[in-house]
Amino acid sequence: MKFVNFFESQLKYCIIKSMKNCFKLIVMCTFLLAFVVPAFANELTDDLLDIAKNYYTEGNKAKTLDYVNQILEIDKDNLDAIELKVMLNPPKLSKPFPDLYKPLVFDVPYVKTSVQSVDNAYEQGISAYKNKDYVRAESLFQQAINNGGQDNFRLYNTLGLVCWAQRKFEDAKNAFLKSNDINNLFTLPLDNLSQIYKQTGSLKESKQTLEEALRLNPKDFCAYLLLGDYYRYINDNENSLKNYRQVVSLNPKYNTAYLKIANVRTESLDFAGSNATLNYYLKLNPSDDYAHLLMAKNYQYMNEFNEAKKAIYKAILSTNSYEYRAELGKVLYYSGDMQNALDMFLQSVNKNSSAEVYNYIGMCYYNLHQFNKAITYLNKALSMPDYRIIYHYNLAKVYEALKDDISYERCMNSIRDYALESFQDYIDKASVLFDSDSKNAAINVLNEGIVRYPLIKELYLEKLKIYDLTDDTQGVEAVKNDIERVFK
Repeated sequence: MKFVNFFESQLKYCIIKSMKNCFKLIVMCTFLLAFVVPAFANELTDDLLDIAKNYYTEGNKAKTLDYVNQILEIDKDNLDAIELKVMLNPPKLSKPFPDLYKPLVFDVPYVKTSVQSVDNAYEQGISAYKNKDYVRAESLFQQAINNGGQDNFRLYNTLGLVCWAQRKFEDAKNAFLKSNDINNLFTLPLDNLSQIYKQTGSLKESKQTLEEALRLNPKDFCAYLLLGDYYRYINDNENSLKNYRQVVSLNPKYNTAYLKIANVRTESLDFAGSNATLNYYLKLNPSDDYAHLLMAKNYQYMNEFNEAKKAIYKAILSTNSYEYRAELGKVLYYSGDMQNALDMFLQSVNKNSSAEVYNYIGMCYYNLHQFNKAITYLNKALSMPDYRIIYHYNLAKVYEALKDDISYERCMNSIRDYALESFQDYIDKASVLFDSDSKNAAINVLNEGIVRYPLIKELYLEKLKIYDLTDDTQGVEAVKNDIERVFK
């Protein structure tokens, strides 16, 4: 019996020891795999990338793409492979960037009544409205009201939208007020009305209308969204963010609010915070190419150019547009990669190209010392209606490099004689003057701009930058005080 007990104990000991040794072996193998597998994968992708680049140099796009896809199956975030894939596929469409702050139309589905003539006129009116036949739509909605729809608050709201579309602002206001008067818990008409006030320059009435909407209906997230727009418009980013955050608190799936939060954080120079918002948004909307573009811009502002490229590549792989190709060109340009930037800008050229694109092409050639081509493209930029005063200065720099004093002076005279209109004109001229060692003249131009556009924060920030670059602490403090006084 003792022998059996001894045998059992020894057997248990051997089993436990074997299990411990096996566990150690598993841990050791796992530890080794953690280093060996990635190293092997990296070595493999490096080899495949070399092959892909050789095929790309030879002009064999099919083979290049085949190897690029093999790399991306192993490492979906391989930046070199993604870059080659983008280079292999030139842009195919134009897709303008969305306007986050365009007027919003708030309406609700119509609920049928017991009066057939009212419903028929309404349905025909909606059809005309969708086809932008606003005169007919208005007539049909009035007919629906006259046939027994006098107490239909939805009908009056839609009538207000039709009048608004025709810029019949007083009629639109009356219809929206009538809608809310019939049902004061239905506050969307007030949201619509606030935008008419804003459009016609009555900012105070716009804000008061939104505050009234929230008093009547504290869950009206549309009113919070428009209040966020209002505060952003007057450069009060703090209150703008508060209102946008209230939107997502009430309606977490309202995507536009996240993009507006990110945009305001960018405008507040909180680039990392903006990207945090965009990362959250992309979890909800992973295929939104515009969000990737906004992230790329933030990374570019932070001089994190590799991250900027990753983000813009994702936008391009989602939507291969001329506009995104130009944005990639900007990332490459500011990272100092002039040749690849030039290639991207040239790929982006299409019938809708802006003066900005031609200016960048000209500046790429300038930095590559191809001055005649630089002159050609900068003159092209200056021939377009959306050109900026700074393009004259860029052209002057090319002539300066060529030691062509007559052409240089001609460009500089164009800047001196330029009739400043937009706030950007004042910033551009100040930038030229400051670059020409005329600090005081630059400050004077910005002061003139501030007198004309007192609520444009960019003018103050440009002054702040000049004082900061020249170590003028008194000037820095003065501008900071001005910003605090005007925008808080």
